[in-house]
Amino acid sequence: MSGRKRIQVDESEWFRTRRQAARLKDVQRALPGMLDDIRRRTHADLERVFGVVEERQRTVEQAVQGLSDRARELESRTQERLRAQARRMTEELRATAGELRRETAEDLAEREHRLQEEIGAERRERRREVGRLAEEVGELVLDRERAAALAHEAISDARAMHLLVHTAFPADVHPHARRTESLAEQLDRAADTLGQGRSDAALATAQSVYQGLSDLLQELERHDRERRRHRVRAGELLLHVQHLIKVNAVQDVHAAEGEEVTDAVLDVEYWSGGELTRLRAETARLQERVGDEERPPDTGELRDILEHCVPELEQRLAETVERAGRRQLESQMRVDLAGSVVGTLEEITGYELTDGTYSGDDQREAFFAKLVHLNGNEIVVEVAPAGTGGGTAVLRVLSYDRDTTARDELTTRGHEVARGLRDRGIAASDPEAEGGEPDPAYRDFDALRQALPRAATDT
Repeated sequence: MSGRKRIQVDESEWFRTRRQAARLKDVQRALPGMLDDIRRRTHADLERVFGVVEERQRTVEQAVQGLSDRARELESRTQERLRAQARRMTEELRATAGELRRETAEDLAEREHRLQEEIGAERRERRREVGRLAEEVGELVLDRERAAALAHEAISDARAMHLLVHTAFPADVHPHARRTESLAEQLDRAADTLGQGRSDAALATAQSVYQGLSDLLQELERHDRERRRHRVRAGELLLHVQHLIKVNAVQDVHAAEGEEVTDAVLDVEYWSGGELTRLRAETARLQERVGDEERPPDTGELRDILEHCVPELEQRLAETVERAGRRQLESQMRVDLAGSVVGTLEEITGYELTDGTYSGDDQREAFFAKLVHLNGNEIVVEVAPAGTGGGTAVLRVLSYDRDTTARDELTTRGHEVARGLRDRGIAASDPEAEGGEPDPAYRDFDALRQALPRAATDT
């Protein structure tokens, strides 16, 4: 006859009430010290990241001074506008550091649209200037010497711009290699055309090449600044996630009225099975990626980090804290449930509680309680996680009888336990007899404290 009785216990309502009573603090809380550190480190990041932009601006401005008067005037106006844009961007990032803003795709698109509109207006003005110059050249066709001088000047400006593009953006220009090579070939043809005495054609080609290289320079500048702005934001938000992980590693447990439960804490790392360590490592990996100078992330990758990775990390952290709290409550539930079963058995039998332990002395595992009768018979109560969460547990009542116990008596015992649980407001299924006899390994509580014996593990 089987001494193994299994009862499915659903304490979801009990668990919901307990969970409400032990509400955890919001994982998104931002403490003053945290924000101060984020602002300080974001400001330092701004100095580092946009210091490169300022240094590049000086390089560009120096190169612009070597252009012809007309080209220098055009480029100087453009550079002044770009400097103003850079100042606004830096000031905005500095002013909003610590606000933990996460621009949406729509926000970023709007910013980029406005920037492109400003640059587009500058480009249209530059083309008008080029058009006026072309008209002047048409009037100078008879002045071959003047036309040749203008063609030489245009070719020189274009070569200087070609060199500047490669000097200012040595890495970013690689994706545009075919474009720059084509422009360089056109420039060589313009020089050949000038050598053949066709100044007007050489000038037109050189001006077109110059315009293309100047547009490319502005395009690279825009993409670079957008990427750097995303890097600062991504670094700021990832730092915030690291702070949140640290702050939420240990939680105070609160009663229903919001008062702290004395000496009651939630160790999230322990109850989550090391999930905080994994979150911390993943966040650190993203931080390292964002700060990679040898192979910097492009704008698309940074957007993905801002719009998807960071929110997912925060969501996982919130879920981890909630899950850890749930597991802690479920663990206590198993002890309370075992206590209810023990109380019922003590009332209906002559057994008394003698021992209790978690498997492997690990509160996340099954809880066991032992009762002993004066005649030497023993009962082991096992309350194991059902694996579904939500306050569901599997209860086993294992009877070890030295004398012969009738099947009816064991069945009655199981029903009494289920009825006793229901009387306490706990939803419990009718007991089911499991085949075979209880494994003797369950009786050895010293061994259970070490770990649940493999032969006895059948939950």
